[in-house]
Amino acid sequence: MTLRSLIRPLREGLRWLGEQLFPPVCPVCGTALGRGERTICLRCRWEMPLTDDWVAARNPVVTRMERSIPELTHAAALFAFRHESGYRRMIHALKYAGRRDIAVAMGEMFGRELRESPFYRDIELLIPVPLHWTKRLRRGYNQAEEICVGLSRSMGVPYDFRSLRRVRRTRTQARRRDAADRHRNVEGAFRLTRPERLAGRHILLVDDVLTTGATVAACAAAVRRDAAGVRISVAALAAVRGAGR
Repeated sequence: MTLRSLIRPLREGLRWLGEQLFPPVCPVCGTALGRGERTICLRCRWEMPLTDDWVAARNPVVTRMERSIPELTHAAALFAFRHESGYRRMIHALKYAGRRDIAVAMGEMFGRELRESPFYRDIELLIPVPLHWTKRLRRGYNQAEEICVGLSRSMGVPYDFRSLRRVRRTRTQARRRDAADRHRNVEGAFRLTRPERLAGRHILLVDDVLTTGATVAACAAAVRRDAAGVRISVAALAAVRGAGR
């Protein structure tokens, strides 16, 4: 009997005990998850304000992003971000409360939709919006990378966490409502360190929430500057409707 064969049942037993003492709850509505429910309860999955962006050639995210990414192939968000809803709490949990599992699960869900879309079938590489190393150290992870893990599982597309870097620490975008201010804040904040990995490929830039699209646009500018012939699409779990990040 190997050490691994002994550790696995012990880990599973501890997980079962933890679930009995502290039952997992839905990050959207706060109710305890029932049998067979994973990460989010069935009711909140059913009521999620999905966008269907991935089946429309023209959608609000494409309209928003094509202004700052002229070579944009397509763009989509899984659901509409509403400040007063429980889905906002879910985003905060995956972003600030260590709930990496939510980011992975939502990425898997989104990936199942994108893999059926004609706009995303030839995606070759998933690129997350990077965090500055100081913020990553404080948070412990990059939520966009965890979303990529889920997308990769569903889409069968590899991810690259090293080629795009944030080289300048920026002030938080969440406190900047003005689109021009957001764009100035992240201008020149990213650098492509391995352009040969992206050149000539169709890449998917991945983020958690799109407001103005400033952060993703700055990433795209760094990619376009150094990677020849790259095609860029954008995916975010949520997008603020009616905004002009």
